[in-house]
Amino acid sequence: MVLAGSAAASEWAALKADPALAALRLFAHTRPEACVNGGAPLAIAFSGGADSTALLLAALHLWGPQRLHALHVHHGLQTDADRFAEHARSLCAAWGVQCSVLRVQIPALRGESLEDAAREARYAALSKAAGELGLRWLLLGHQADDQAESLLLALLRGAGPKGLAGMPEVASRAGLWLGRPLLSCAADALRHMLDAQGVPYVHDAMNHDPAFRRSRIRHELLPVIARLEPSWRATLARAASLCAQASTGIEELAQQDLALCEGSEGLRLVALRSLPEARLSEVLRMWLRQSGVRSSHGQILNLLRQVRATARGALALQVRLEQCTIERCGPWLTLRAGGCALPGRGLHDEQKGNGCL
Repeated sequence: MVLAGSAAASEWAALKADPALAALRLFAHTRPEACVNGGAPLAIAFSGGADSTALLLAALHLWGPQRLHALHVHHGLQTDADRFAEHARSLCAAWGVQCSVLRVQIPALRGESLEDAAREARYAALSKAAGELGLRWLLLGHQADDQAESLLLALLRGAGPKGLAGMPEVASRAGLWLGRPLLSCAADALRHMLDAQGVPYVHDAMNHDPAFRRSRIRHELLPVIARLEPSWRATLARAASLCAQASTGIEELAQQDLALCEGSEGLRLVALRSLPEARLSEVLRMWLRQSGVRSSHGQILNLLRQVRATARGALALQVRLEQCTIERCGPWLTLRAGGCALPGRGLHDEQKGNGCL
């Protein structure tokens, strides 16, 4: 770990918090239910890095320490994790902010990257802690560079509009509202603000590790993009915003189509077959997602092809996923896990018969 800034944190009230403060004020103005009304306490996801330090400092200026509770996630993924946690505790103590350290273990799941597993574990821990503390809002320090990196990562994965939408400014998760007020702030501007005042923050070595694709995008790809497009942050943010709008429209239509396909036992194949290709694929994705089932682009295409084949007389229909199997059983196409159909998750075919086909 490298600790930037002076050894001792100065009194927060004597420090400047721009540009984070300006961004946070705008967020609070546009989301008064989140941060202004009622004076309810707020959680801050506090890693101790520059971005979350800038956010915490801005929140102190806007609301004072009494409304804030810092949550620091201890992943245990590197040798400096204990020192990260100690820095978070020390700075919060110096600034009069309550701080909780949340220890998590990263499960090793087949086919899942360490970054994805760590992110899921982090959000689960933050959501659980905020809920136990009775906090309705959690503010995160993601900034404009993070948004650009997320967009480029999604693009390289071949994601559609939902993935290319990047990180939303506001989202909900398990009853907790997540806010990202710094998405308009450049990373170097936040660091310059802290460095100029000697405010300490930690440097995570994993952010410079070329083994992680996000790190290589940050240090190798973004400098090239910056030479081609000086206003790359605003340009990529606009692209993410347009994709978010498109994704919202697609999801709303898919929800309508899903409702029209639903019957007492699931979804009707005849209704699914009446949908155009793009809308059918979105309904299948939504159906699986709402069932808590992961699916790939190839699996969706396979399922779509087999659904279409039933219109040409095909009786057998089966797609194996990691968690379950989708198969047609008589008039139903059921989602089966461990040999048992998941209740209320079938695709209903209007032809008669009870046998499994």
